[in-house]
Amino acid sequence: MPTLVRLAHRPKAAVRLYCLPPGGSGPEFYQRWADLLPATVEPYAFALPGRGNRRDEPSPTDPSALSAALASLTDDATDSRPFALFGHSFGALLAHETARRLRRTTRREPALVALSALPPPHQREFERLLATLVTSGLDAFTDLVGPLPAELLEDPVTVTRLCTPHLADLVLALHHRHHDEPPLQVSLALYGGETDPLVPPGCLEGWNDLFTTPTTPHLFAGRHTYPLHQAPALVRQLTKDLQRAIR
Repeated sequence: MPTLVRLAHRPKAAVRLYCLPPGGSGPEFYQRWADLLPATVEPYAFALPGRGNRRDEPSPTDPSALSAALASLTDDATDSRPFALFGHSFGALLAHETARRLRRTTRREPALVALSALPPPHQREFERLLATLVTSGLDAFTDLVGPLPAELLEDPVTVTRLCTPHLADLVLALHHRHHDEPPLQVSLALYGGETDPLVPPGCLEGWNDLFTTPTTPHLFAGRHTYPLHQAPALVRQLTKDLQRAIR
C-alpha cells in the first residue's frame, strides 16, 4: 500500500500539496521542494511500494487498485483546507486517476491538478510513448531518468536493479485503460520540458479535453528530467497556479 510522507510540517499553511513521483522514484524526488515552496503550502509526497526507499517491496502494477488506494489515503489525510495534486511523468497519470477516483467515491476534489511531462491517456501520443519505452531499451531509459555513469552500465546486475522499478511503472501504465468520464471541474496546470525527447510539448494540450478549465502549458528548459534542474522555476510557477486556484 502507498504511504504519505510529509516533506515539511506547516499546520497553518493555506493549502496542502500532494505529489506523485515519476516512474521508479520515491518521495525524495520532491524533497528539495520543501525549501522552495512558501510557508502557505504544506507539501507531501506519496511513497509507493517498489520505488525509492521501498525498492525491496513488490511493486503494484494495477492502476485501478493503486489509484483507489491513493484516493483513500488522500481523503483520510485531507482536512478542511483545499488541496492540490501534482504528478510528473507516470506520476501525472496517477494524479489524474486519483482526482477522478476522489470525485467518484468521496465527492471531494482538489483545487488544482498539476500535470507534468506526460501525454494524455486518451490520445495516441500516450500509446506511442509506451511503445517507445518498450522497444528502445536503455536509450529510452536514459531519456526517462537522465544519463547514467558508464561504470554502472558495465554491470548488468546494477542495470537490472536500476531498471526494475521503472519497468514496474511501465507495466502499470500498459495496464491502464482510459474510460470516458465527464471532465474534471477543477483548475488545471500543465508543465513540460522544452526539449523532452519522449513527450513533445505540443501533446500536453490534449489534457485540456479532460478538464473544464483549459490552460496553456508552461515549458521549462530541459528534457524529460527538467524538474531536477529547473526546480526553482517550476515551483515558482506551481505556487502561482496554486494561488490562483484557491482564490
